[in-house]
This record gives sequence, C-alpha cells and structure tokens, in this order.
Amino acid sequence: MMKPDSARLAKDARRIARILPDNRSFVLIGYDPAPANLSVAGLARDINAVILQHFGRQSTLLGISYGAVVAAHVATRFPDSVGKLVLMAGAHEFSTDGRLRLIRQAELARKGLLKPLIQEFTSVFRRPWLNLLLWFRIGLGGNRLVSKLGRREVIVRYLEAMLKSELPASDLKSVTADTLIIGGSRDQFFAGTMPMAAQAIPAAKLVMFDGETHMVPVERAGKVKAQLAAFFRRD
Repeated sequence: MMKPDSARLAKDARRIARILPDNRSFVLIGYDPAPANLSVAGLARDINAVILQHFGRQSTLLGISYGAVVAAHVATRFPDSVGKLVLMAGAHEFSTDGRLRLIRQAELARKGLLKPLIQEFTSVFRRPWLNLLLWFRIGLGGNRLVSKLGRREVIVRYLEAMLKSELPASDLKSVTADTLIIGGSRDQFFAGTMPMAAQAIPAAKLVMFDGETHMVPVERAGKVKAQLAAFFRRD
C-alpha cells in the first residue's frame, strides 16, 4: 500500500530485524512501484532470479502476508532455489474472508477513496486499544498517511494480481523446503488457509497463536522470534 521509499524500506527492515534471531542478516526485497507487467507468478519469477543471481544456491525465504503468498509460489515453482521457507501471517492464498477484504480494498482504491482504504486496517490488531489508536491516527493525520500511499492505480494492480493468482493447495506438495508457518487463529486474511498449506507441504510445521490476528508478528514479536530461532537452529 505504501510508497517504497528509503524511509519506508528502513522501517520495514527494522520490523523484520525485531523478529529475527539476533545477528542474523537478511535481504529485504520490496515491490516495484511502477511495474510494467504484474502477476504473482511474475513476482515469483523475479524473486527466483534474485536468488540465482545473488546467492546461486538454496536460500531461506521468509514472506509476510501478501509476501507469504509470493514466497509460496517461489517455493512451489522453483523448489531447488528454496532450502527453508517461512510463511508468516500468510499462506499460498487468501481465505474467503481475506479475498472479500481485498475486493473491497481494490474498489476503494479504484474510486480514489484512500482514507477509507486506510481505515480498512483499523481492525487488524488483537488489542482493541491498538485498533482505536490507529483509528484516531487516521482521523487526525489521515491526509498525511494518504500522501504516503503508493499510486492508487498501482495499489489496484497489486490487489487484482493477488485476486487473479491461483496456487491450489495440492501444488504445494512439490515444495521441498523445510517450512515453518506462523499465524494467528483469528487472522482476518489467512486463518483458514494456513492449516491447508501446512497439511499440503511435506515438511511443514504450523504454529498458530490462539486468539491472535493478522498482526501476530507485531503483537507477539518475542514469541515469533523464539519460534524462528528454533526453526533456524535446525540447519
């Protein structure tokens, strides 16, 4: 949703570093702000090309939310490129409720209703006071937040690309990577599909935090970090 400028990417990198084991390095791959062609399969091909060009070996791939769908596509289509796979607050596809949310978000962006688009996220936290805080922040500084959004036509294209993507759970059987799937039992976008992915991937472990929502990496950062540390120690 947001413009991928240097400040935004730095903020995202700090968030990811907060949940990774100490002293573990990573490469953050962002989204093209003006893609010529756009599909989830195309994003997967691009990430595979990055892996081959810069690493030349099996890599650990971690995807969060939308990025988890893309990561699942990479591991399915290019299994030789992914040695370890982490799907966090995400799976191979959005749940039925999640897809309805995407459709609503795309419609708001298409109409240029960007402040209501941001307000779509005022229910993603488990803690009510965090949702209320986000609501007030949008109410008081909505115009500033809107100015940080990407171009609305690009937002629509990314949402529509996800809605058109297809990766049946049965295809996940081709994933050879040691896999960890982390999420919340009340995730508004993926609650129903994370267990499906864990059942389909041959070497997958599912960790669902009871009562947590889509923001489990933020609200349970310490516990998520512990799960990742244990997973990476299995090298």
